[in-house]
Amino acid sequence: MKRRIIGHYEFIRKIGAGGSGVVYLANDTLLQRPVVLKLLKRGALTPEQMRTTQLREARLASAIDHLNVCAIYDVGEADDEAYIVMQYIPGKSLDGVIAAGPVGLQMLLSIGIQVSDGLFAAHQLGIFHRDLKPANVMLTEGGLVKILDFGLARRLNMDNMDFDPSAPSSAARIAPGATYTARGGTIAYMAPEQFVTGQSSVQSDIFALGLILYELASGRHPFHRPDAPEFQSIRAVQFADPPALREIAPDLPVELESVILRCLEKQPSARYSSAADVREALRTTMKAMQLDSVVMPGDIVPHHSTPQGRLTLETPEEEKRTTGLLSMLAERFRESSPVTVGKQNTIVVLPFANFGTPGATGDVAPLYGYALADAIAARLARMPTLVVRPSSTLMTVPTQQLDPLSVGKKLLVHFVLAGNFLRSEKGFDLNWQLLDVPRQSVRAGGSINVASFDLISVQTEICNEVFSTLHGFGDLQNDRAVTRTSLDEDVSEEYLQARAVLSSFMSRTGSRDDLNRARELFESVVKHDDDYAPGWSGLGITHLQYARHGLGGQMHVLEARRAFDKALSFDPQSVEANLYRVYMLLSRGEKESARHGIEHLLQTAGNDWNVHLVAGITLRADGMYEEALDQFNTSLHMNPANAALIYNHRARVYQYQNQLELAGDEIDKGLTLEPKQPLLRISKGYQEMRLGNLSGAIDTLESVAREDHSLRILYPTIALCYVQLGERDKAATFIVDETLSAAEADSEMAYRLATYFALDGDESEALHWLRRAIYLGNENYPWFSINPAWRKLSGHSDFERILEDLKKSFRKNQKNWKRLLAGVRS
Repeated sequence: MKRRIIGHYEFIRKIGAGGSGVVYLANDTLLQRPVVLKLLKRGALTPEQMRTTQLREARLASAIDHLNVCAIYDVGEADDEAYIVMQYIPGKSLDGVIAAGPVGLQMLLSIGIQVSDGLFAAHQLGIFHRDLKPANVMLTEGGLVKILDFGLARRLNMDNMDFDPSAPSSAARIAPGATYTARGGTIAYMAPEQFVTGQSSVQSDIFALGLILYELASGRHPFHRPDAPEFQSIRAVQFADPPALREIAPDLPVELESVILRCLEKQPSARYSSAADVREALRTTMKAMQLDSVVMPGDIVPHHSTPQGRLTLETPEEEKRTTGLLSMLAERFRESSPVTVGKQNTIVVLPFANFGTPGATGDVAPLYGYALADAIAARLARMPTLVVRPSSTLMTVPTQQLDPLSVGKKLLVHFVLAGNFLRSEKGFDLNWQLLDVPRQSVRAGGSINVASFDLISVQTEICNEVFSTLHGFGDLQNDRAVTRTSLDEDVSEEYLQARAVLSSFMSRTGSRDDLNRARELFESVVKHDDDYAPGWSGLGITHLQYARHGLGGQMHVLEARRAFDKALSFDPQSVEANLYRVYMLLSRGEKESARHGIEHLLQTAGNDWNVHLVAGITLRADGMYEEALDQFNTSLHMNPANAALIYNHRARVYQYQNQLELAGDEIDKGLTLEPKQPLLRISKGYQEMRLGNLSGAIDTLESVAREDHSLRILYPTIALCYVQLGERDKAATFIVDETLSAAEADSEMAYRLATYFALDGDESEALHWLRRAIYLGNENYPWFSINPAWRKLSGHSDFERILEDLKKSFRKNQKNWKRLLAGVRS
């Protein structure tokens, strides 16, 4: 059946209907992005009246340019129908959030600040909402609040109401034949004065905001009851005091209750004078409760104060960062309990402090404790009832400056495992503690004092104690997947050194010397102990880094495959080896096997955040965007310490969907946490390129290149910018042997390189690298088919044939993924 089209908007499906019209999800065929298209109802209006009211007000509302207000892209008429095209906001409206019950304090404050900020932006332009209610406020999966339908609500029809201003009650009465939806319609969220004047104002929007905040805090409307006649609700709005909020929500701070009740004052003059004042009052409460410091580790955007103590207006960049912080709050505290991830316990293993001298570990001494902690975390992760966050995810966190319980609170975990060790001539001494974060107490602990260091024995002893404490029994040695009972002292230390050096390469230096040293150490480990699976797995990861960073060719890919096969022969349940084996399968074009490998991991290691991360990356490469976002969100909830990287992955999904504003919000959130994170800065440069700011994109990308030349994906991206500026010779300087070598082993790199050649007009090279990207597993047909950089090849027979084959693969992949994911869920 052929889809309906208005202008360049193709209808996809109906998603709702309201008093002002019918709403459809549509595709903007010109800009290739999802949009919401509302066909306006005529009602009693003539076509001329419709043009001069709804469309005029929609055009006026389109002037609001604010992150917390849904953008209006277009208004128009076609075939005697008026329509409004708006930004598509994936997420959940606040009426659905409220229906689930009261929200947490952090989430309430985040939503309140974002709504008031969006209202203030509109009010500054003289625009009132006139129909602010929970159904008109969306909360995205990323925690960003968007106010919908600005300027689209019709004015109150005074002909449908009777008033008797001389009567003592002066209450509005609904005229015969007038109908309203009490829960979601205009009546339930009108301010008292609107029943008399029928007019909207700043204060009437603030009253509606107060109602929304009250409902979020209590889960109920202060004046409306489903079984009560509507005239009683109107009288309650006009004359009754709202029920005491802290009797319903006793944990609510008195300061926040005061803010909400002031918004609900009957007299407009007694309410806040502006939405900005509401915003600052909520911010003050947030700062007093120190909630902005417990979202995540990282730098928090400061608020600037004047000598009088009032907050000044932020710069646009600061405003974005602040909104990013607020959306992080809303996302992180969406669950009713801030330390709950499903029904599983969560634990983070902090880096073990080295109380000895660096000795043989040399410059990697600080990372030695990370390697020891990661080894213990890997063993704990075999417990299916534990979600384990390894210490390597905390390398950007100043954990030394915080006590372990504070770290646990920041990372939203139930338990923290912390410890220290001393390696001396007399032997090895290790002390550890298991800390209960909600109870702020020590649950277990112990000391290990041995003449020689045995990593497996240390792992087993600590993990048995942890397991015994949390589950009432221990004896992990009976785990059939782990058959080793000991490890030679020299091999133990060599293995930890190898892991430390590899971590240093991957997270800090990118130095080839570090990579060479890690490879030598891992080769020594497996030479001395051929059946130690983690040693083979580490060696495989090391070889893979050569190929992925353009430091070696396919020989390293083959060596990595051999190492992972060896690791799995000794430990078939090794999550690490199975994960990296997926990469190996993709690099050989064995995509179906890779997908089944992910299915197996989701079934057997679903408590590992990294499994969901890799699943999301693979789904994204297959063009399965919504499913990819689900996996990224699961990974984030399991491991909030990895938030900056997850935000980057989600941003890339939104970029493929041409949802550039949502992508920008994800990038801003990530940079709020880690301002120097290179992958986020690369995505920011790419975002600037997509928005047409080529010089800004080049500045951003070249600043990353100066700091870390090992990130090879930078080079084709910079070249893309220069070739669009017409500087072809400058662009070509970035396409060096290392760039080509890295693209041979990385599917995203290959596609960026192909896109550069497509823009440069080299059809042969463009198609070669496009085929290579697809062979390596990048079958992102939805993006490949709309990427404007490939317009020059439109109609090219080889290019069209590639797209047609890819379209068939995409449809097949859709069916396979749905089947695989359904099997995992069941």
